[in-house]
Amino acid sequence: MGPPRLGTGRGDHMSSSQRFVMPSAGSPARLTFPPVVRQTLSNGARVWAIRHTTVPVVTIALVVPVGSAFDPPGSPGLAGVMADLLDEGTDRLDAIGLAEAFASLGTELSVDAGPDVTTLTLTTLSRFLEPALELLGEMMMRPRLREDDLSRVREIRLNGLRQLRSSASAVAERAFLAAVFGGHPYGHGTLGTSAAISQLSIDDVRAFHSAGMRPAGATLIIAGDAEVVEMLQAAERQLGGWQAPGGQPLPAVPPAPASAASRVFVVDRPGAPQTEVIVGHLGPSRRVADYHTLVTLNALLGGQFSSRINQNLREVRGLTYGAHSSFDFRAKSGTFSCETNVKGDATPLVVSEILREFEAVGGSRPAGAEELERAKSSLTRGYVRQFETSVQLAHAAGRLATFDLPSDTFDRFVPDVEAVTPQTVSAAARAQVRPDEAMIVVVGDASPWRTQLVSLGRPVEDAEIEF
Repeated sequence: MGPPRLGTGRGDHMSSSQRFVMPSAGSPARLTFPPVVRQTLSNGARVWAIRHTTVPVVTIALVVPVGSAFDPPGSPGLAGVMADLLDEGTDRLDAIGLAEAFASLGTELSVDAGPDVTTLTLTTLSRFLEPALELLGEMMMRPRLREDDLSRVREIRLNGLRQLRSSASAVAERAFLAAVFGGHPYGHGTLGTSAAISQLSIDDVRAFHSAGMRPAGATLIIAGDAEVVEMLQAAERQLGGWQAPGGQPLPAVPPAPASAASRVFVVDRPGAPQTEVIVGHLGPSRRVADYHTLVTLNALLGGQFSSRINQNLREVRGLTYGAHSSFDFRAKSGTFSCETNVKGDATPLVVSEILREFEAVGGSRPAGAEELERAKSSLTRGYVRQFETSVQLAHAAGRLATFDLPSDTFDRFVPDVEAVTPQTVSAAARAQVRPDEAMIVVVGDASPWRTQLVSLGRPVEDAEIEF
């Protein structure tokens, strides 16, 4: 007897048309962020504990509110150099010894310096929570900060800057930040410049560390499989002795600058076959009231493959492999911009089309219901997957600390995005996407298209970018 035949009845038969019907997606899952138990250490630092028992690990993140925006005038890159020196050793361990100590706990330390904060992060087995915190405390209280370590870090940074000079995207990014922020501290990145880094002394680094790396305002986040009481007590034992030295703390970052007049900045690279293009302007801070509307607007306009700008420039016109827009939300302000890389002779058309799309979404071609739903789905489907591990939870809590956000920020994301309407998108576009204020940065061989850029009706200037 052969195997039984399945599905031979008329009621079991699936028509050919039914086989190719895409099943409809369900509603996006709502997120409930785990409770964050908050206390203050005896030295004034905050400690946040998040219990997460999926796997027996803990992630530790120390967020210190000092970043590249705190670099002293004339010393761009100092915060980044200081951050690089943090894992170069303590008064007990040199760089190799410190790395081996972390390795013995099955982990390594990562140090990231951004515009607003410096974050030290590690993940280890739960049973190593206390020794990991002990090493972190030793780094914060007794850093090595030696001249020979500075020399090595300086040389690495200088080599990195030499390499970046040949990157059109890196040049464009530097030119864009300088154009939008001017002399504001947000106008440079963490890498700084070769001239400034070459002049840094170890005394400069020590003074900056002393003034900036203080417990006041810092947030220690511990997320993972440990009892909350254990997390809090271990934090107090190992970092409660971290004290601020004498002297004044670093001055606060000033308020965001006013928008400057729109201009076109050209970085001429004779012979370059392609042009890097950035079009954008000042944007709001992360605490902007219509944040959810803005991220939805960006997804619709240029934040995903099916967005308007990418469809126009890539799919319809074939001028680029991809164009992407984004809001860069920072503590004091931010930017909105669109970036792409195009064949040189297409440069004027691409700039014009980006500006046209900027205008249309808030004016002549407002958001439609169908494309808005696609944009919203791209943000909400799978949103909960960003909070599955201790690392993800610690980083999310770090954003709460960095931008002083409400504790229900992540719980609100899906319902607030779902509540966005075409009308609110259009209103947000008119307020926050402003083509008349846009700075335009073009990096490439300017000879074929420089004169055509004059037709944009904005001053065209040559930009000198320092690395």
